[in-house]
Amino acid sequence: MPKKYWKNLSEAAVIPVLPNEAPACVSRMITRSKAQQTEGEEWRPLRNAALRPRRPEHADATPANNSAILAQASSLYGEHKLRRVYYSAFSPILDASSKLPLQAPSLVREHRLYQADWLMRFYGFDVAELTTPAEPDLPLGIDPKLAWALRHREQFPVNINKAAREMLLRVPGLGVKNVDRILQVRRWHELRLADLTRLRVPMKKTLPFIIAADHTPHLLEGARLPLVRREKQLELFAPEPSVFSGQL
Repeated sequence: MPKKYWKNLSEAAVIPVLPNEAPACVSRMITRSKAQQTEGEEWRPLRNAALRPRRPEHADATPANNSAILAQASSLYGEHKLRRVYYSAFSPILDASSKLPLQAPSLVREHRLYQADWLMRFYGFDVAELTTPAEPDLPLGIDPKLAWALRHREQFPVNINKAAREMLLRVPGLGVKNVDRILQVRRWHELRLADLTRLRVPMKKTLPFIIAADHTPHLLEGARLPLVRREKQLELFAPEPSVFSGQL
């Protein structure tokens, strides 16, 4: 492959990754790219990668689970210093193998992968926290942060006037911007529910998990909470608000 191609990968890289070949494929590509840099030229890491195969056998077209996909993304971020990983759901094509699905899968799975990716990059979550050996796939009915909170109910409710930033980031409904605003406001006075409303915190989602100056929730009991929504097909041009804001 021409040297010019490898140097241009730092501008916009779309890496074809198969679940069983991903680690070796990506490592070879990056190693070769580094080796073909001219002497004295600073190595610039790849900026982006797309977890998308050379042929349509990914995301609901193979047995690869979300845990394996997120583990590969984590490796790309940690070992190879990529800035962003993109996920692409399987899309049927004409005259494809009879082993492949005939219909496109729900876009919810792709959306959940992007949410989990956001949690790994900005919220301090690890792959092992987002999935479990018993449940290697992300739940489709709720977002990954809420799913983690329900699995670790012993850590809630969190006192928003005392908790560290790392713990506040794990509260469902509190995004990075809201957490930073809470940390600023509580330096001057204890936060009340009215303060959270002014900060535009999604109260319905957050209230069961926090303690405020004028609020103490009931214990998180029962298998399901009213926060759990039924799975639905996402619309192409009307995605959930978190797609744009990244606030989980």
